[in-house]
Amino acid sequence: MDSIIVMVNKSIVGPKGQITLPKAIREKYHLLEGEEVFLVPQEEGVLVKHTPTTLRGMFRGKLDLKGFEEDIKQIHKEWRL
Repeated sequence: MDSIIVMVNKSIVGPKGQITLPKAIREKYHLLEGEEVFLVPQEEGVLVKHTPTTLRGMFRGKLDLKGFEEDIKQIHKEWRL
């Protein structure tokens, strides 16, 4: 059975209801200043998720950009045949 690693951090709710996400979490999930996120109520708390339009955040660090543009051009050529 796979073990689950849980990263536990805490933050304080400010006077306007704002919280600061710790830097380690922002970096791990590629959350940038001004980025819109969804707050999803869950039974055990609140889930913070990228909006569907922020695929950049979902794919950052997961794609090798070397040769990526050429791969896209090749795929485009193949689909146009």
